[in-house]
Amino acid sequence: MKKNSQTLQGPLKCWDIYSMHLEKQTTNFNKQIEIETLKIFKNRFNWFLDVEALITNNQFEALVLTNFKQEIQWVNKGFTKMTGYPFKYAIGKKPDFLQGKNTSPTTLNNIRDYLKRGVHFKESIVNYRKNGEMYNCSIEIYPLKDGNNIITHLLALEKEVRF
Repeated sequence: MKKNSQTLQGPLKCWDIYSMHLEKQTTNFNKQIEIETLKIFKNRFNWFLDVEALITNNQFEALVLTNFKQEIQWVNKGFTKMTGYPFKYAIGKKPDFLQGKNTSPTTLNNIRDYLKRGVHFKESIVNYRKNGEMYNCSIEIYPLKDGNNIITHLLALEKEVRF
């Protein structure tokens, strides 16, 4: 009887090396999913920003897409990994649910000012995970404009900053 099953094949010299190969494949696969998802939004809202180049050329852990009212429309898997909050919990909320007592009011005012001006910016902020643990988060926010040069969404690329 012929067995019809697929097996994982690769240049198996050392599990450590091969696991690094699989991790890289997973990362590339996840980035491709993120690119395809953002392209769907891009086509729907007629953004001019090259989301593929943005995702490919930047390092980040989490992606957060909000509408202009700053209500979260989509987050990637990295958001859940970084914050502990699941996708469904974040949708419809404003990112301020991640802030707490050690979040700087000055930083929040700077962010509000950048958003009012509609410019691309980078900032670092103290956020809190679902378990209450504080972490430093570097955010880079891109205003996404439609064909009429009107900002319809904001895309945040986030990564934890470890000191």
